[in-house]
Amino acid sequence: MKLKSVGGRVVHSPLSYSFNMLELGGSYVQKYDAVSGEFIPDRTLTPYTMKPQLVISDPDGNIPDGEYSSALVNVLWKVTLYSDNEKTVLTAGKDYSVDSVNALSFAKNIRVGDTVTVEFSADYLNRVREETAHFTWRKSLTTMEETSVNLSLEVRAPHKVDFSPFKKYGEFPIEAVLRNGADVITEDKAVYLWQTFDEDSRAWREISDTDDLWYVSGKNSSRIVVDQDFLQHTMLRITAYPKAYPDSVFSDAILLRRWYGQWEDTPQFVYAKFLQKGMRRTAVSVKVTNRQGDISNPFKYFDVELFYRSSPQAEWESMGNVTDAVVDGEKLTANHEVGDICRELSAFQRILLPDGTELQNENGQPITAQFPTSEKEVE
Repeated sequence: MKLKSVGGRVVHSPLSYSFNMLELGGSYVQKYDAVSGEFIPDRTLTPYTMKPQLVISDPDGNIPDGEYSSALVNVLWKVTLYSDNEKTVLTAGKDYSVDSVNALSFAKNIRVGDTVTVEFSADYLNRVREETAHFTWRKSLTTMEETSVNLSLEVRAPHKVDFSPFKKYGEFPIEAVLRNGADVITEDKAVYLWQTFDEDSRAWREISDTDDLWYVSGKNSSRIVVDQDFLQHTMLRITAYPKAYPDSVFSDAILLRRWYGQWEDTPQFVYAKFLQKGMRRTAVSVKVTNRQGDISNPFKYFDVELFYRSSPQAEWESMGNVTDAVVDGEKLTANHEVGDICRELSAFQRILLPDGTELQNENGQPITAQFPTSEKEVE
């Protein structure tokens, strides 16, 4: 009789799996500020990073309980961009990266209205039971516009800037900044335009690179630079708005002027104010002072002309554009007088001939000079 037999085998209990996707940094949701153009968080600085985690428990103890993500096989990441009804599969190494422990890092900002889906799949081979466990995960990355609008324009200069000719400012910068709340809107997110007021047309006009001698640079930026030497009385207006809100236009005006402040001219006799018999000459002069004292080299700032007359009834006689002069004896009388006319000089301006032609140098650049700012009045 044949031997009858029946087979038996060891029955292993199923493994217990716990699969999670650990988010190690960044966020799957971004906020976008349309005024500043900033993403929060900015994934170029703080990438959204995630890593699979697989924890296994074995009731039979064939394998130790623990974390087994490194044992995953057939690992696949898929990242897809949905924009304007188009679907684009993004490329690993270009749009995102995956490291040796299967962690994915996504460093791309997503514009409002677009969506990025991140999909993961992998297998774990249970060699004891000779079976495979399959794991999947999916996440959508989106961006929401969240803009707090509290716009303002700050001009970093007083509304009236006085340029003293006794001080050397040279090329002088004036800066304006758009703010949203306390934050400065970066210049690439804003539009700036500086203009000047035309006294003839009584209207604001564009600044000319060639006609406005006081202009140096920056008429289409937040920072304009002007040259003190050519500023007499110039009104500037700054107009600015954020590119995200072109209807939110702000403006402010500034007066730039040449300003002498308080000064005084004093004619005087240097000697022989009171004439005595036999005096052959007298010396006269004019002194120009301000709050700092005597002004040295007054011709640098003033048109000064010295006058003398032998009596109050006589005509004034010009001694020329001088600050000191000597009067000969034959003109001397007991009631003689000395006087002066001192006029402020303007900023440098073009020299125009009677027919309106502008004087230019050999390079075609205008020749400039300073002129008295008031008329000469002699009694």
